[in-house]
Amino acid sequence: MATEPLTPAATVTTDGAAARGRTSWLIVFLISFSSFLVMIAVAVYAIARPVENIWHDTFEQEVTRNLTQKAQMFAGRIEADHLTPIADIVSEEGLRAGARATVVDANGKVVADSQAPVTSLENEGALPEFNAALRGEIGTEMRSRNHIPVLYVAVPVGGGAVRLAYPMADFEIAKHKSERLLLLGCLVGVLAALLISSLTARTLTRR
Repeated sequence: MATEPLTPAATVTTDGAAARGRTSWLIVFLISFSSFLVMIAVAVYAIARPVENIWHDTFEQEVTRNLTQKAQMFAGRIEADHLTPIADIVSEEGLRAGARATVVDANGKVVADSQAPVTSLENEGALPEFNAALRGEIGTEMRSRNHIPVLYVAVPVGGGAVRLAYPMADFEIAKHKSERLLLLGCLVGVLAALLISSLTARTLTRR
């Protein structure tokens, strides 16, 4: 009796082993890659994001402290310099501080502003920071203007209050830059996880 060729059976066995090998590689790869993704997510949530928030808070506090000091110097000049027209003082102090400068009287009426006509600022003295300053306190507020956060600091002065308004554009630029760096770091981590998971799966399945 003629013997049947064994080639087809050998081919089936080889194909089955290859299929099992690919399946094993995929399982090991997915387990390894998923583990890396979890570690990256935990690291971002537990470390990177809190550090970024702390940095943002520190930056904002430093700007607030600096602007408060400039506002107090502004108030000191208003009280001491009785020879220079108040509009000139406001303009000069605004330029020196790199901010918008405003002065109101004891009734909250705007006396001078470095960037806007006084007639267009009828309700400016009713804002929270001026209310606090007219009570003898330091008023600090953050509001958006043209989609940009603006820090307002008002301090009391004899017969009214003065205020400096500083747009936090630099803060927003730094914030977006740190967010891009964080995203880039996550992307690099994911790519590294892909490479390491692939090499690990290949090494383990070969054994």
